[in-house]
Order: sequence, then structure tokens, then C-alpha cells
Amino acid sequence: DWCISRQRTWGVPLPAFFTPGGEVLLDAELVRKVADLVESEGTNIWFELEEAELVERLGLPEGTRKCRDTLDVWIDSGCSHVAVMDRHEELQSPADLYLEATDQHRGWFQSSLMLSVAYRGSAPYKTVMTHGFVVDQDKKGKLSKSEAEKAGKPIDAAHYYNKYGADILRLWVSSVDWQNEVPFGEDLFKQVAEPYRRIRNTLRILLGNLHGFNAASDVVAPEEMTLVDRWILECLHEVVSECRRAYDAYEFRKVFTVINQFCARDLSAIYIDLTKDRLYCDAEDSLRRRASQTAMNNVVEALTRLLAPILVFTAEEAWEHAGREGSVHEQDFPVADERFSGKEATMEVNQLLELREVIQNAIESQVQAKAFNKNNEAAVELALPAGHGLRGLLGGRAFATEFFIISDLKLAEGEEVSATASRTDHPMCPRCRRYEPPATVQSVEGDATGLCGRCEEVLSGAAS
Repeated sequence: DWCISRQRTWGVPLPAFFTPGGEVLLDAELVRKVADLVESEGTNIWFELEEAELVERLGLPEGTRKCRDTLDVWIDSGCSHVAVMDRHEELQSPADLYLEATDQHRGWFQSSLMLSVAYRGSAPYKTVMTHGFVVDQDKKGKLSKSEAEKAGKPIDAAHYYNKYGADILRLWVSSVDWQNEVPFGEDLFKQVAEPYRRIRNTLRILLGNLHGFNAASDVVAPEEMTLVDRWILECLHEVVSECRRAYDAYEFRKVFTVINQFCARDLSAIYIDLTKDRLYCDAEDSLRRRASQTAMNNVVEALTRLLAPILVFTAEEAWEHAGREGSVHEQDFPVADERFSGKEATMEVNQLLELREVIQNAIESQVQAKAFNKNNEAAVELALPAGHGLRGLLGGRAFATEFFIISDLKLAEGEEVSATASRTDHPMCPRCRRYEPPATVQSVEGDATGLCGRCEEVLSGAAS
């Protein structure tokens, strides 16, 4: 049995009445009359009206008394699905999700389930999501408002979004393991600022690199893209797939981790660095420059949509700067582009990154010996075993020097992979600041321009 009445002075009243003779008046018609009165004049009408006036307005006999009991709070909250979802056309029943802490398994979750099964024969929700409590990072105990105030540890969300911004607050929430107890302290909160800046700066750089790109006319097909462009789009395919699976499973921490690693490792540390030269110094409409802009445009499109539920303001700002119509919050999640579902480019780039590490070690030893100062001053001899799969790719000087950010690469044969580095003999091009063979074109005065062949061609084309 479940006693549904409580003897309290405040709460949802039981719409029952007593005749002068003590008979209980409680039926569907009377309950509907009380409900209509409450809907039109508010819940306090039960308490504000004099008893005689309330009885008269409900059409009950003179001398009738109202019940002083209130509903058990679990009846009140347990039927909220009827009061909310069944009364609003834009909503549907059952609810997609019920969200509360672990202490509600025998509380709201259970009372809602019991009342819904009794009323409609089914559960009121499709999914139940239970989270742990926020605990003090020092004491590991539950953070109550009173204890936090005594210790000078604010737990009001307003303190943190006023101090750090709403997006950083939301990013912190997405970064925690909500299924267990969540340690909290301002020091932990400050740590989230760094990945936020990384994600924001990555978007800023990508948007800057899209200057002059027209998605309607400048898009490059996958088969015309360079290896690194296909690689980053294969990475993006994996990011979109993983994030969508994570969102479906409410694994917000995984969304945060996947996007943060993508921005820090694949984009910032590799792709943006490798394509910087072509974006800054190639002809504006060169194929490989447009290919990189196409890839970056796809990355911006996908990242802003994936970030929208977490970094709501940053994503909207990026969406607006990208020239997209409407709001990012009106868009669907991105769909992984199946043209980049393979791993061919990824396998090649992973092999190249292993070689880059060998080359980098050789360069660093020479930099420490003060033979030269920077990577782009290095001429590298790379020994590879006979039949190594990357020999053909690295035989092209333009690709090798761009990928390894060096001046020259000479291939040799060896039993194992090894590299040596020395200072290049090539001069520095005054335009792109790469150490390249100079062009043979003369200036108007008859002197050599000092420009490399690529830059000379770009400037000649611009002049014509």
C-alpha cells in the first residue's frame, strides 16, 4: 500500500472535501473543477480563498469543508510527465531522457515509472541517466551549499561563468566522468581553460586560412587532393563517427577527449604546420592550396556542429565567421563522409611520421652542435632499406621538403632507417623564407631576384 496523503501546510493539495455529516467528496468531476480553477488562477488559489468561497465556486453544498492534507511529493513529481508532455503539442511521450542523481532510483525514477504504468501501461521515459554527486576535491565528501560557503568554496554556477565564461563552464562539465562522483575545486576548473584556448585557437586559424575560399566554386575533389589533405579528412571521418557514437551514449567526456586530441595532435601539431607554406605562399588559386582550403572548410563545418552542444557560444561565433546561414544550433550533427572512410592515407602518413622522428633527431643533434639553427635550413640524407614502400613518394623533392619542413632530401640505401643532416647550400627565398634553389629570372635592373622558382612563378602570374 502507498499512503498518498501528507499532513503538511504546504504542497499540492488533495482535492477532497467533507460534507457536514463527514462524508468524503472526491470524484473525477470534482477533481477536474479544481484543476480548471488552479489552471486559470494558479496553485495558490486553494490557500488564498476563504473556505466558504472556494466551496461556493466549486458548486458544493454550504458547510462543506476542504481537505487539509497534501499529496505525497513523489505523487506530485511522479506524474509530472502527464502534466508536461501530455499538455504540450510540441512534446511527445514517452520522454527521451530522465536525468537525476543516483539517489533517485527509489525516488523520482521509481514513482514516475509506477504512476505511468498505472496510467498508460508503459514507462514515461525511453532512457534513464543517473549521475554521481559533486564532491570536494580535498575532502572527497559531498559538497553541500552551507559547507561550501563556510569553506569559501563557491558552488554557484554563476560564480564560474561570470569569472571564466559559460563555455568553459560547459566544457568542464563535458570533461568529467559523470557516472561516478565528480571531484570539484577551482584548481581543477582552471585546467579546462587550456584545452578551451587550444580548440578556439584551432578554429581561429582554420577560419583565417579560409579567407578567399568560395565553397560553391573552389572545392577540390578527393582524387585531386594531396596526401596530407586526404589524411586529415580520414582523421575527421573518425572524429565525426566517434563523437556521434559518444553523444548517442551520453559519453560527453569522450567527445571532449576526441576533439581535444584532434585539435592538439592532428590539426595543430601536424596538418596546420605542414600546409602553412602552401596557404601563405602558393598562388591564391593553386590546386594544392584550394585542396587544403577544401579540407579545412570540411573540418570547420564538422567541428562547429560537434562542439555546438558543449561550446555553445564559441561554436555559434565560428559558424557566423565561416559565413554559414542561420544558427549552428539549428543544424544536425555532421555525417561522416564515406569517401574518406578508408585508411590508405592514414597508413602512409603514419609511416612518414615515423621517418620524420628519425629525421628530427638528426636535425636536433646538428642544431645543438650549432651547424644551423632551424629545420628549414637542413639538407637531409635519409637511408631506407631496399624496397621501402615510401621511396617513390619521397623521390619527389617538393613533397618531401614540405612534409619534413626541410631544405633538401636525398635518399640512400641502408639496412635500416637512418638519417644525417647538414646545412643546406641553397639560399633563403626572401618571400617564402624557405631555403630553395633560386630562380634564374632576372630583375628589371638585371640582378637576380633571389626568389625561389615557386615564388617567382606566383609573382609573375600576379603581375600578368
